[in-house]
Amino acid sequence: METTIAVIAALAAVAAAAAAAVSGRFVWQQVGEMRRQTDLQQAISEGSSSPYIWADVRLQSRNGWNLEFVVGNSGSTVATDVRVLIDPPLPTDHEGEYLEAMHQRLRDGLSSLAPGRTLHWTLGPSPALVNRTGSLAHSVRISCEGPHGAVPVNKYIIDLADFRESVARHDGTLVDVAREIAALTKKLPDQSKPFRVEIDDADA
Repeated sequence: METTIAVIAALAAVAAAAAAAVSGRFVWQQVGEMRRQTDLQQAISEGSSSPYIWADVRLQSRNGWNLEFVVGNSGSTVATDVRVLIDPPLPTDHEGEYLEAMHQRLRDGLSSLAPGRTLHWTLGPSPALVNRTGSLAHSVRISCEGPHGAVPVNKYIIDLADFRESVARHDGTLVDVAREIAALTKKLPDQSKPFRVEIDDADA
């Protein structure tokens, strides 16, 4: 009888140990999942509050003819130590010294770039830049610092050959509106001098 009780007690102890092991494993899995969710939420939070620096070659909106190089921040926070490396350097058919200074400044790093801010540099007329022989691809590497530290490096290719056969559009700007207003103003009578308005009797 005593032997039977001992066996039953041993089996119960084994069963309890097995249950504890299973429970412990389940708890450990829950802890691991909670940690993963916490890390994921933290990554999402940091990503949404990090700067997003980009660089591109675009047609100038004011004339739809010249190409320009643009660097901007589409993120929600200020980027610091913004470095943009372009290999090979972008070509230009004029103001070469200014483009060389641009490349050097971007290599050394911009001190800061606020959200929504863009910087523009003129490259020159698009036909002269996109109809050159050889490869027109330029590797771009962008790095910067955000409020949570270094932002992951962004790398991609800008190929000026992509502009070939595309339509050059001039969408118009406020500068165009100001010019039209100025031209119409010149056609108006000089308000400082007397002028006479003649009325056709047939319309009276």
